[in-house]
Formats: sequence, structure tokens, C-alpha cells
Amino acid sequence: MNQNKPFPYFVGIDSLEQVATPESRVCVMNILGSESSKVTPISHAFSGGNVVAGVQYGRTGKLETPIGDIPVYSRLADVMKHHRFDTGVIYLPPEAVFYAVTELCHYNKELEKIIIITEKVSVKDQRLIRAVCQSNHIDVFGANCLGVADSWNHVRIGGALGGDRPEETLLKGSVAIHSNSGNFSTTIAEYLKTEGFGTTTIISSGKDIIIQFAVAEFLYAAQNDPRTRAVVLYVEPGGYYEKQALDWIQSGKLQFNKPIVACVTGRWKSNLTRACGHAGALAGEGDDAISKEGWFDEYFGVPVFDPDHPERVSERGVRVASIQHIPQAMKAIFKELGLEPDFEPRGSLMLKPWFGNDFGLNLPLKLRIPVVEAIPPYNEEIARVNKQLGASFMRQNMRNASGASRIEPKTYVAELHGKPVVELTEYPLESNMVFALTKMHPEPELLPLINIALNYLSAVDDSFYQIVQQARANGATPNEVLTAVVALLGDNEQFRLGREYIKGLIDLFSELGVRDVSREIDFQQAEALAQQFIPGGNQKPGPFAQFLAGKMRESFRPSNIMRFAVRYAENHPLADPDLFLIAALFLHVAFPTLVLKRISRDTAENLITYLGIEAKLTLLASLRPRENPLIQKILERKELDVLETSFNRVAYQAVFGEAPDSVQLKEFSALLALTLTNGPGTLSAKGAKESVSARNHISTAFAGFLTNTGLAHGGSGYEAIEFLLDSFKGETVTDPSRNVDNIDLQKLAFRVASDYLEYKNEAKLKGNLDYKRIPCINHPVFKDKLVNIDPREDYIRKRFQEEGIGNIFWDFYHYLVEALYKVGASNKIYCVNIDAVIAVISLKLMWNAYHSRRLAEADMQKIGFIIFLLGRMVGVSAEIADHRDRGMDMDCRTPIKETRYIV
Repeated sequence: MNQNKPFPYFVGIDSLEQVATPESRVCVMNILGSESSKVTPISHAFSGGNVVAGVQYGRTGKLETPIGDIPVYSRLADVMKHHRFDTGVIYLPPEAVFYAVTELCHYNKELEKIIIITEKVSVKDQRLIRAVCQSNHIDVFGANCLGVADSWNHVRIGGALGGDRPEETLLKGSVAIHSNSGNFSTTIAEYLKTEGFGTTTIISSGKDIIIQFAVAEFLYAAQNDPRTRAVVLYVEPGGYYEKQALDWIQSGKLQFNKPIVACVTGRWKSNLTRACGHAGALAGEGDDAISKEGWFDEYFGVPVFDPDHPERVSERGVRVASIQHIPQAMKAIFKELGLEPDFEPRGSLMLKPWFGNDFGLNLPLKLRIPVVEAIPPYNEEIARVNKQLGASFMRQNMRNASGASRIEPKTYVAELHGKPVVELTEYPLESNMVFALTKMHPEPELLPLINIALNYLSAVDDSFYQIVQQARANGATPNEVLTAVVALLGDNEQFRLGREYIKGLIDLFSELGVRDVSREIDFQQAEALAQQFIPGGNQKPGPFAQFLAGKMRESFRPSNIMRFAVRYAENHPLADPDLFLIAALFLHVAFPTLVLKRISRDTAENLITYLGIEAKLTLLASLRPRENPLIQKILERKELDVLETSFNRVAYQAVFGEAPDSVQLKEFSALLALTLTNGPGTLSAKGAKESVSARNHISTAFAGFLTNTGLAHGGSGYEAIEFLLDSFKGETVTDPSRNVDNIDLQKLAFRVASDYLEYKNEAKLKGNLDYKRIPCINHPVFKDKLVNIDPREDYIRKRFQEEGIGNIFWDFYHYLVEALYKVGASNKIYCVNIDAVIAVISLKLMWNAYHSRRLAEADMQKIGFIIFLLGRMVGVSAEIADHRDRGMDMDCRTPIKETRYIV
């Protein structure tokens, strides 16, 4: 016998058996709307035809379903002429919901239930709806819900509980569900199956400020339902409905003795100041998630459910921290009560990923995620997608944007692919060259192979060096010299064939379904397929190809790309075996980020073009290549072992004309890394991007970068070198790394600062406000404190100090900014900026040659510019690749509205 109703308000439902019955007859308002037209036919068919009619204001017709058409009327009054129903379902927009409720109540005196699917119904309208329905003795579910369902009766009314195949989820059982979340109503039912529990009635209560059919009403009906042995409550923050129900149970007002599994979610919402998601899921005064957890824990008398100790539950139930613990907790409670589940467990909550990639990771067996085949038709789609290597980026206007570089807004340190340039100082040049294009630094073990490839690609014929000589004789600046030669590179045969080889290898490994180059493949099958993709020729491996193949064999580790390439080159004549092996090496390096879709196929296919241009420009930048033994050996390729020389070391010798020690090489690496990028808005980056925007070859985009550098951007380092040489005039500097000559740097700084103050005051008296500033101090960002610091300069200085690498020119700059403040030439202590780092390291590296008169001052200024060009060249390659991936033709144009005509 049902208990006496404890409610001081109308509740028509006595048992969950009455919520959704085979006798329920339904009318749907806004039946042809976008959501209802998809959901209603499924509900109608699942329930055996319980929807008698629908209303679509202003339209008539029908809604087709698998078991017959539902008639559609333009007015509810017309429905009432032909049909009888006891349940109304509302899919109307929020503003129309109250009107629909009043219309249903007015026309249909047999109405028992209204289910409101609509979300964002105003609180005012919700209150009015409750008042109208209470006075008419009508139960309301919602708003902002997915309706109700009964697994025993095979009935679903309202929203999409159970999804498109409710028969798979709504299995007959003994657990009732009341959930603030519609989607989780279905999820919880699915999860319960994994421990053998089916459901009786599922109510998606909604979670607006007012819940019309709340926890107390649900528990009352569950108690009176002989089918229901336990209940699940899914609870979100906001409201006191749960506390009301629990208080009524403990006071005896509401008789309820069945176990509850409660899941309270939404701790993260406690800091919000406005509703997020469900309109009522907003923590208020004492009704946040933590408070609600406390209500249930006190009621249950046990702490939150621990999957490692499932025996710790009470007869009243337990609270779980996450919905995936609900089945296990329910099983533990049934065991505590001596009850059996409803049926044998079905499925599991184990991860069943359709995608997975752990290549390159040496994971323990327990951490490896087994990939399962997806259900049809997704398995076929995934198989097709898995054969597509590389990312496809969305095309957009890239005029002032970059997907490669940025300035970190808090530190103002430039980043390339998310790595601050100060961190990139830890890597040699060759590693950063690869990183700029593949977004991943190669393994150190691969660097010898990469060096061989870069040194090989650096070669050009003598005509290029003749052009370099002629340009310099004509007074060309270093950027102009390199512009002259890079423009001639065009899209030459080496670049085109290299692209064809990488493209063919990608197509081959894509066809084979290879995602991890360390996994075994059928080489015979690969060779047979390869002839479809890789262009042939009549050349067998010569000395260089044999040399590189031998080195590749030594460092397979294992790499199926390199193993295949060596085998294929030995067995099949090619147009250029040297280039084919380099293509395989570069693809091996890029393969992880290609598979992970971090880079595009276009970038991977053009790696020989990008890295070939950079390698050639590095050697062409040399002031006196014919006097440099290492450069000559690399160009001649007679001693192949010399090609293993670190490209970082090769670049150093190309720039300075002499071999470095380990400290000089470390400083040189840092110098190049610091100049890689200053973000997408710099002149050098814009020049390259504008060239891409005009749809030029990659080599022309590099020319765009070079023509957009100059004495104001890139070549300005000569000013700092000139300033330092003037400042130290008359001082003996034997070794800039150590102050062995006991120069009083502080005294020198005060003299320079005083002289500068005098010069500055004199210039102002003459009205010359365009006087010469001291280079490499102050910064437009780091300037507002009494003592200012450029974090990039600070980082690299501290790192060098820790490693015992000194530089008296650098120390002088720090004394100088203090002296300028103390003598009154500045009103605060300026920062020593990142440009100073470039200047002081460059000067230190050139000092011995300059001091011994092997290097003229004019050459020092050129070298300072060349260093900038080589560093920025690497960062610009990333900008070119990024703009080719994302940009559109002509997207760097300035709109007419932003242009000005000056009279």
C-alpha cells in the first residue's frame, strides 16, 4: 500500500510505474522543430506508437516514423477535435513555453503530465508554469530535460533518453535513475549494464533554478514502486531539493528505505559568478557541490566510495566521486543487502579507443593502450583517415598572424612552436633547423646523419660564389649578397626531385598503414609497391650514397624508413640515389609529427628545399670561402668523413673563418638561437610571409625575408660593436672572457656615461633631439621599474655565469646602465636588452682575429649582420612553412581603408 503523501503541494504520481506507461498518449508541441523531428520518431517507434498528434504553429502535415505517420496540426484546438492525450511534450523556444503550458491546460482537461524539453526558460515563467499546473493538478518534468522513460514498459516520452537506439540502453532491471543531466541519464544506464543492472524508470529532471519533479517526489514514487530496489541520483550544484528529501526521510515525514547511490558533481563551479551549462547549476549560499556532498555523506554514514575498498558502503547507500564508480558501488550495496544483480554483466568500462599512438615511447605493458576496431561505418572512415599523413590546416588571413611564433604575453619572450628562444639556446644549429620545420628536435643520435645531409646540400657550383664576389665588390650589404644568390636557386632540379622522393615515400608508407617507424613491415611488399610511387632512373649508389647508407645502417635504432630506403637504393636504379637517401632520412625525422598531424605534407615534402636553401646560404655567407680549408673540403666531397662535421661548427667557420673551441661553439649556438624569431610582426618575417602570399617559390620567400632586413633591422648590431670599440679605446683587452688586464669596468662605465650625458645635453641645447642613443639598452616593454631587466638577457647571462663563461663587454654593459642612472643621464636603470647579448658575444668571438689584425672593423660589422641573418633564417623557415599551410593568396595586402594619401 502506498504511503500517505508528505507533500504540501500537488504530486499526482504515486509510483514510478505511473511515469511512463503503455497507456500514455502524447501530444508534441513544435513537433517539426529541428530536435523533435529527429527524436520523436524514435520515441514513437520504441514506445509502440504513443504519440497521437503534434502541433506546429502555422503548419499542418505529418511526421513520418518507422511505424507510421503522426498527424501534425497548426493549432492545439484542432488536435483536440480528433485526439485524446494525457501527456504534453514541449519543444518550443523559451519565450513560448509558458503560452504552450497554459494552452495545454486550457484545452485538455484530461491532461496529467507535461514534459518541457526546452532550456533557458526564465525563472518567472517557471514559477508561473508551476502555479498553473499545480492549480490544474498536473505533474511537470523539466524544463531543460530529456524527458522520462520506463524500461519495463518499453516507453520513452519527450527527449532522447537512450539515444538513437533506446532498446540497447533501456534494459529491464531494478534501478531507478533521477538525473539533473539529460545525457548522463543515458550514460548511467549504460554504465549500470556493465555490472548486470537494468533500470525501471529514468527521469531527466533538468537543472534550471526550479526543478518541477524533484528528489523528494522521485524518492516517494520509487519507494512505492515494487520493481525498484535501488536508486541513482546524479546531482549538480544549486538548490536545496536533495537536503529537503534527506531531511524528510530522517524526520520520518517521507518513508524511504531503499539504497541510494549519489553522484555529486560540479566542484569547479564554486568559483563562478554566473550560470554555466545548466541554468541552475550555480553554487549559491550553502548549496554548492561540497555542501551537497556533505548532506549525502552524513545521511549514508560512510565516506565517499573507494573502488579499492568496495566493502565500505552502508545499507542506505554511498556517494561516489565519479559516475564510472556507480556500477561498482551498486554492486557493493547489493552484496551488502544479499541481493543479486538483474542479469549477467554486459560490456565493460575499460577504455576502448579507436585511435592510439605510442610510437617513440617505451611504455610499460600496463600503460600501453590497445586500439580496438571501431563499429561500422566508423571503422571504414578511420581506415581511410589513417592513410592520410600530415595535417590539413584551416586557410585564413595570415597578414598579422602566425601559427609558428609568438611573443609570450607575460614574459615578452619570443617563442617558436611554443618553445622560448632562450630554451632553444640549449640546442646546436642543426637541431634547431630541423625543429623549426618539424616542430620537434631530432634525437641526438640522429644529428651525425643530419649533419652529413646538410653539408651535402650546402654545395653550389662556382657561379654562385662568383655572384657573391661581384655583389660584395659592388658594395652590397650581406642581406643583398644572399638575396642575389637565393633568387637564382628557384625551384631547381634538386628541390623538385627531393620533393618527389619524399612524396613517394609518404605515399608508400601511408598505403602500408605504417604509423610507427619502429614496427616491422614486409619489405618485399614495400619494394613491390614502391615502384608505383618512387620515380626511377639509371643511377646506382655512388661513393656518397654508399657512405650515407653505411652510416644509416649503423644508426637504424630501428627505422623502417631508412632500412627500406637503403635496401631499395641498392636494388633499384634511381635518378639520384644520394638525394633519395637524404629524403628518407628527413622523412624519418619528420615522421612522428607528420603522423600526429602537427605538420602538413607540404612541409614534409619540401624539407630538402627548406634545409637545402639554409645550408647553401650558410656557406655562401662566408666572407672568404676559398681561404677556409673546412669549407673547401665540404664543397669538394673528396673526404666524405668531413661531412659528419657538426653543421653548427661549419657555420661558425663559415662566419669567422677559423675553428672554434667548445665554449665558442656554445656561445655561437646561443647567439643564433636568440635571433631565431621576434614573432610574426617583425620586418623579416613579414617579408617572407608577403612573398608566400604572392604565391612565390620557397626560395623567393627566403629572398623576401632577406630584402626585409637591413641596417635598421638585422644589421644594427654594427652600432653596438662600434660603440663598444669606441668605449674600450685605449684599453688593453687581451682576453674578453676574463679580465686578465684588470680593467676597472665600473670606472670605464662612469667615464662613458659622463661623456654621454655631456653629449646629450649639448645636443639638446642645440635643438638636436635626434641625437645618437646608446645601442642595446632600454626596451619598449621592460622600462617601467626603477631597475629594469630583459628576462631573455637575464636568462642567458645567468646560464653562462653558471657555466663559467665570462664576457667583459657584457659586464661593462651592466655597469653602464647603472652609471647612466647615477650620473643623471637616465631617470631609471635601463635594462641591458637582448640585442646587447648578440653584440657582446659577437664581439667576443671576433676579438682574437680583430686584435691580431686578421679582421678589419668593417668585416666585424658584416659578421654581426651575417650572424643575425643565419639565426633569423631558421626562424623564418618556420614562418614560410606555416604561411604556406594556413595562408591565402594575397592575404598580406593592406586593405584600402587602412591606407593613407599624404599631401
